[in-house]
Amino acid sequence: MKGFLILAKSAKGAACESLIKSVLDSPGVYVFGELLEMPNVQALAGTSVEPSLELLKIFAYGTWKDYKAAEARLPPLTEPQAIKLKRLTVVSLASASKQVAYDVLLRELEMTGVRELEDLLIECAYGGLVQGRFDQAAGQLHVFSCSSRDVHPDDLIAMSTTLLNWHGGAVELMASVSTQLASFKAQQDDARAAQADLDAKVEAVKVTLKTAHDAEGFGPMDSDNLRDFEGDEKMRKSGRLKARHPGSDPRKHNVPHR
Repeated sequence: MKGFLILAKSAKGAACESLIKSVLDSPGVYVFGELLEMPNVQALAGTSVEPSLELLKIFAYGTWKDYKAAEARLPPLTEPQAIKLKRLTVVSLASASKQVAYDVLLRELEMTGVRELEDLLIECAYGGLVQGRFDQAAGQLHVFSCSSRDVHPDDLIAMSTTLLNWHGGAVELMASVSTQLASFKAQQDDARAAQADLDAKVEAVKVTLKTAHDAEGFGPMDSDNLRDFEGDEKMRKSGRLKARHPGSDPRKHNVPHR
C-alpha cells in the first residue's frame, strides 16, 4: 500500500481513478483507510469520477450486498475485485459472529453451491483473513479469528463508548485486585506478628524454667533436659504433643524390690 499512497499524492482526476482501480485489483491489499484519507482521493467527490471514490468506500466498509444495491451507479467489478469484495464480506460476517451458517454466507455472497463457498473460505484462510473450521454436518463455519477492516466514521462513537466501558471495567477490576492483595498482606503481617509473640513467650518460659531449676540446687539444667523441653515445644507447635509416661522422667528412678 505504501507505493500507492506515494502515487496518490500527485495523482488527480482520471489518474487518481486509475490508481484506485489498481489498488482494488491488487492482491493482498484489504485495508483502504489511508488511501481514502488522501486529499486527492477525497477531491474526487462531486466530479465525474466520483463513482470510483464510492466504490473504494464499499471496499473499505461495505459488503457484496452493498455493492449490488448500488451497482447501477458504480463502476463494474473486475474478476479480482469481485473475489476480493466477497472475501471482505466473509470477514465482516466472521467478525460479527463466531458461528456463521452456510445459508447466511450463500445468501450474502449470492452463491448457489457449498463447494464454491468452501473454496472461497479456503482462500480466505490461506490469505490470513479468517481462521476457522468447517462443520459440514451442521452447515456452519466456526470462526477462531479474523482480520480487521477499516472502521466507518459513523461507527467511531460506538467504538469509543465500547472502549471507555472496557477501560472502566478494567479499572474496577484492578482496584478489586489491589484491595484483595492489601487484605492478604495484612493477614500475613498479623500471622507473622502472632508467631513472633508466641516465640517470645516460649523463650521466656524456657528462661524461667532454667532459672527455677538452677535455684532449687539441682545445678545447671543439662542439655538433655533442655532438649526434652525444646522437643516438647516443637511437638506442641505441630499439634502432636502426647502425655509422657510417668516412668520416662529421667529424675525418677525405679525402687528396687526387696
